[in-house]
Amino acid sequence: MAGFLSKLQNYSSHSSSSRDTKAKLPVRDPDDPRVIYRNSDRAKRITLKIKPSDREVTVTVPGIRSLPKAMKFVRQQREWIEIQLEALPDPQPFTSGMNILFEGEDYKLIHAEGRGRPKVNRETREIIVPAPDGTFEGRVKRLLIREAREQLTAASEYYAGQLSRPIEKITVRDTSSRWGSCITRRGKGHISYSWRLVCAPPFVLDYVAAHECAHMVEANHSAAYWRVVDSIFPDYKQAKNWLKKNGAFLHAVGAQY
Repeated sequence: MAGFLSKLQNYSSHSSSSRDTKAKLPVRDPDDPRVIYRNSDRAKRITLKIKPSDREVTVTVPGIRSLPKAMKFVRQQREWIEIQLEALPDPQPFTSGMNILFEGEDYKLIHAEGRGRPKVNRETREIIVPAPDGTFEGRVKRLLIREAREQLTAASEYYAGQLSRPIEKITVRDTSSRWGSCITRRGKGHISYSWRLVCAPPFVLDYVAAHECAHMVEANHSAAYWRVVDSIFPDYKQAKNWLKKNGAFLHAVGAQY
């Protein structure tokens, strides 16, 4: 730690440009990778923020010169940080033999020998992934993204059909702030989803698809909008509450810490 800080102090004494500051940050704490320091030109003081979706502590630093002070502040707040992070669901890393959440159930990850296409066995609740050494984690994630894309595309086309609205594009990403988003261009929907929805119970995935399709009719969250949602997905309140209470479990899938 002392060596790391001395390098930072030496750096700050020789450079003060905003370009250099931004080049040095963000940086992860050498003692705890869950803590990440980020620069903010607008910040007047050092602040801490727990981001459950990223499973990280973001430390806002008003410039590189304040980084040693920020790291000292983190050490002083260590007990509070640990309490906040321990309240998050346990991580579910993509490791053979471990269980992860898939379609609302626990599935065991299996690293299979040889080559072949990864597959989901819903009878045994296993996700079987042939992968050369060093590629297992990536292949598991790609499988989940593929499953998410297939299910979200089918659900979106169904609910858009209920509303007689066309969809032009569906994308699946690894987002942290939204489960989905929708914009309309030239009368056609462009919808983006988080792949993590495939880890939720199917009725929750369906709800998010209905939610985004409804935005092709009402691009807001007004009473009129919720009436549209209710017309195609009457049980939306149950699914909405599930996401509110359990969304952190979805972000735990694939997490290392």
